[in-house]
Amino acid sequence: MEDKEFLLEQINEKLEGFTFSWRYFFIVAAFLLISYTLLRLLKRYLAIGNLFGKYQKGIESTVYNILLVYEPMVVLILTSIFVMINPAFHGLIVLMLVIFGFTHIRSYFNGRVILFNDAVKTDREIKTNKLQGIIAKKERLGLQIKTLEGVHFVRYSDLVRDGYMLLSGEDISGFYELIIQPKAFDDKLNYIQELTDQLAVVPYLDWTHKPEITIEENQKIKARIVVKDDNHVNDLIALINDWDYSCKILKT
Repeated sequence: MEDKEFLLEQINEKLEGFTFSWRYFFIVAAFLLISYTLLRLLKRYLAIGNLFGKYQKGIESTVYNILLVYEPMVVLILTSIFVMINPAFHGLIVLMLVIFGFTHIRSYFNGRVILFNDAVKTDREIKTNKLQGIIAKKERLGLQIKTLEGVHFVRYSDLVRDGYMLLSGEDISGFYELIIQPKAFDDKLNYIQELTDQLAVVPYLDWTHKPEITIEENQKIKARIVVKDDNHVNDLIALINDWDYSCKILKT
């Protein structure tokens, strides 16, 4: 009993003598940032290599979810230590940053919630109250969505406020081979690159299967594509025809 009381007294003495300092801030920051970097490297390596067989997908998802929580946790811990170094002055600085950056902060934390849904991923078709397209990139404050009009940035806070619907799925995907012929063939043009760039902004394609484009000997272009919805094939053909090509389905 006396040993326990002595131990508690020792701990209390150390806590009473402890003060937050810049040295403590940088030590904690170094530890947290190194840990964060290692988790990022592990996530990247898991994406390109199969180390755990049938457990690979589960481990990859776990690491991804840990990172979603770990990143804001690092920010909150370092902000707390920063404030405790000089509560009055640093607290005022943090308060001002929160006030002026509230929109960005809200989008960031809303994004953590949305991204916990594994179905929200790149190359997935999404519909909001204002647009419909393909998720091109997941950023910290919002999503980049490709539509026929171009790439739009939608904040996570707007998605939470207005709602959204994920439209794509394996059950509506369809494979097609298209024969595409330029209306005026030009040997100087790189048609494969040109078509790849133009198709990159088309919302009808399933980009988990990248289009395969080859040029045949008769100056015709063959494109192997996968569409998300068979109902959009005619829309895709009409769009390619508008690009100064003639297009038809070789087989389905």
